[in-house]
This record gives sequence, C-alpha cells and structure tokens, in this order.
Amino acid sequence: MTKTYLKSIHDLIHYTDEDGHEHLLPTDFVGEAVKVINHADHMLHAGKVYAAWGLKNSVAVDGVYDMILRTPAAATAYVYLIHSYGWVEGGQCRLQIFEKPTTATSDTAFTPINRNRLSAGTSGVEVETSGTVTIGSATQINEKVFGGGTDKKGNTGGAAGAKRAEYILDTSTTYVVRGLNKSTDSSTVSIWLLWAEESEGIET
Repeated sequence: MTKTYLKSIHDLIHYTDEDGHEHLLPTDFVGEAVKVINHADHMLHAGKVYAAWGLKNSVAVDGVYDMILRTPAAATAYVYLIHSYGWVEGGQCRLQIFEKPTTATSDTAFTPINRNRLSAGTSGVEVETSGTVTIGSATQINEKVFGGGTDKKGNTGGAAGAKRAEYILDTSTTYVVRGLNKSTDSSTVSIWLLWAEESEGIET
C-alpha cells in the first residue's frame, strides 16, 4: 500500500489514492474538522470484529473452564484480541491466557458472531467452548483476578470483570483462555471474548 504524506491544510481534507483519483474526506458541518474514527470502531464498522462465549456449570473449587482458539494463517488474517471477560457465579474468578498448550482436543465448536449484524463476514478463528487441555509447556501471556464473594451483611456477589488484554495473536497457533473458580463452592464459570481480524500486514 502506498503511503501519502500530508504537506498542507488542503491535504487534510483531500487525498489522492494510488490510482490518481482525488477524494474529499468527510468534515464536521460546524467546525469543518475532519471526522475521524478510532481503529477498533473502524474494524467494527468494516465487519471484522467478532465475539465468542461459553460457560461450564458446577465447576469445583480450583476447577477450570477452558475455551480454545485456533488462529488462521497469516495470509488469511491477523487476530487482534481486544477484550476478555471472566465470571464466576458465586465468588472469585481468575482468568488466564496460554499460548501453544501441549494438547488441546476440542469437543464443542462455536461459530464466532460478527458484531456488525449487517455484515456477511465470517471469522477465520476456530473456537471450541469445551475440550480436553494439557497446558504443559505453554507460555502464559495473561492473568487477571476478578473479585467476588460474601460481604459483611451476607450478600453474595459473583466475580465479573473485563480485561482489556490487547494482543496481536500469533498465526496458525492454538490458545487456551482459562477461567479458574477461586470461590468457596462449586460454581458456574463463564468466559466472553472479543477480537478483530486484520486483513493487512502487521509490523513485526
């Protein structure tokens, strides 16, 4: 892709593409400021942002619930992980992300949901909401603890939270997102993920 450098205020509202065609950038009606959009929102509007989720009931204390992600080859898309959420129904939850586990055998496939419901785009990521995982020599790349439990008045609240864990994931690689039940009783563990898929190259 050809890079164009701005040299004047005229270039701020006009640009010429690599084919020589001139375009006018949209501007604000009142101040005539150039309208911009952050990259994550741009990807959403472009139909390249996806979500997946899963849960497991009756997870024992210190038990785990695993979701498996398998990223596509570089020629297909680069996966930009934006958010990961963990939740335990009755207490503390620990959310972990592992790269290249020793084994990850899938049981239940999940079709990622395109967050732009007007788009027909489909994700290149394979997601499994259950499976058999051996972490082994995997590299742990993230961990977050979400607090929960019982207060002084006896009110019980679950652990829930969002971790803005922004990563460009490796290509053709298996990842495990693990929810660990750290409450004092068996509980439901849930995981929710959000990511974008870049079609252009990523700097390495």
